Amino acid sequence: MVATYFNKDVHLEDPDYSKSAEAVFEKAFGGAVTHEEVYYDPWNKIDKREQIGRALLEGLQKAGPSISTATGGSGTAGTALIPVYVDPEIVDRTRYETPIRALIPRRAVRGKTYDYNRLTAKGGAHWRSEDAPLPEDVDTYSRGSVTMKYGYSVGSLSGPAIAAMRGFIDASALDLQVKTQALIELEEDTIINGDVSTYATEFNGLIKSITTNTTDKSSAYPTLADIRSELATCYNAKGRITLAVTDAATHNYIKGLLMDFQRQPAPPAENLPFGIPGSFSFDGVNFIRSQFMPTTSGSRRILFLDPRYIFMAVLQDITFQELPSLNDSVKYMLKVYEALVVTFEGCMSQMYGIL
Repeated sequence: MVATYFNKDVHLEDPDYSKSAEAVFEKAFGGAVTHEEVYYDPWNKIDKREQIGRALLEGLQKAGPSISTATGGSGTAGTALIPVYVDPEIVDRTRYETPIRALIPRRAVRGKTYDYNRLTAKGGAHWRSEDAPLPEDVDTYSRGSVTMKYGYSVGSLSGPAIAAMRGFIDASALDLQVKTQALIELEEDTIINGDVSTYATEFNGLIKSITTNTTDKSSAYPTLADIRSELATCYNAKGRITLAVTDAATHNYIKGLLMDFQRQPAPPAENLPFGIPGSFSFDGVNFIRSQFMPTTSGSRRILFLDPRYIFMAVLQDITFQELPSLNDSVKYMLKVYEALVVTFEGCMSQMYGIL
């Protein structure tokens, strides 16, 4: 049976409505309703449809909703009638900052090695007496060589995944973005912690490269006097230190030392690229932090760097290349050929063993 009230069809035979409909008719007629009860007769000017409609709506409202958030029971995701909405934005909880990679110059090179000549000692100049013999002042040169290393990040997208994700997430763009960031983070990590003696496929990083001037704090915190002493050592070794890199805890500790007599530690004298946050300047040196510096108590350190002698020798920068696939998938790789070059580590220094 379908009854129309207020131009709306109500299915009174529906189990959810039958009892309510019966109660509505009784309420509308003021008691029990018999089958002979007339509620519409145009000849006798009887029309109780509007009254019944109002009572019906009132009864349904008191009876509760006919469709709720649980209607239909559990579906494959959520409930049968309510789909699950998933935000297409990916929250990257793995991303690291890469300030050192951003600051180090990149220089295009050729060949499997980067070779360079270095002047290691001057023959000097001398005061001599009149008409004295003039022996040659012989200078000393040597050759330096750094081997190129090869970094890769490989991705693969299955055909069904590409088809199923279409219209929701661009699978290719997502995977490419993740693989690119992974390769950049690998560079940052290796620039700091690279160790050829442990991993022959990587290049030596700054910690392994700076060996001439080192200071062991033996599980103690550095003082401002310690830092000034380190800068003096580098200066006497012909260095011009403008950048110091450390971990977050040591960075905060040094900033705290400065705030004992400065309300606000001085910002970098020269604006650092890419707006590296939290950096400050002390005695003309910009102190920054990296998430790849050692963080274990007793193993923390500060690297005092002269950027004039540090760069990335790049045989080929990050490049995309498709790979053959024997399956229903699209396979590719990102690759980079490069190596860190420190042409004069003797003018730099590192303080290690910090608490």
